[in-house]
Amino acid sequence: MTDIVFDTNVLAELLVQYYGDNVREKGCFESKGFLNKDLVREMNRTVRRHAENDGSSYPGLLMASSFAFVEIARKFDEIAGGRFTTEQFAAFIEQPPEWFFIADVDASLFPHLNRLPREISLPNGNIKPLEWADAIHAATALSRDDPWLLAATDPSIKQVAVLKDRII
Repeated sequence: MTDIVFDTNVLAELLVQYYGDNVREKGCFESKGFLNKDLVREMNRTVRRHAENDGSSYPGLLMASSFAFVEIARKFDEIAGGRFTTEQFAAFIEQPPEWFFIADVDASLFPHLNRLPREISLPNGNIKPLEWADAIHAATALSRDDPWLLAATDPSIKQVAVLKDRII
């Protein structure tokens, strides 16, 4: 099944709903904030597959790179905005749900980073460098076996040709 990789903003929204909206108890995410209806449908499908899985098939994963967690920690007050606590954040990292995977940022990402352009052409015609953080999120997605999707909010990452059909 499909793996869904989250950028930092989408990961933060997942954490908000996981703790604030009691996804742990209700078992489903809702379309709001950075979680659009298509993404939520795929997320809930993955969570359900884990609950129903008898071990005979791969249920897919929701995931983010360890770097996405570092980005949240580095700007915790700005990103969390009181919507989840540092204790909840630490608990999620220490013991994520079975349907969530925290991917390492290591040398295995190097070939996937090399598949990404250095610069992005924006819709307005401007050219800008692909930011390192966006490259890590993209490389993490590219490192997954097919099928995979990337839940990203940054307009420049949405312009990367190799990712365009996979952004949700």
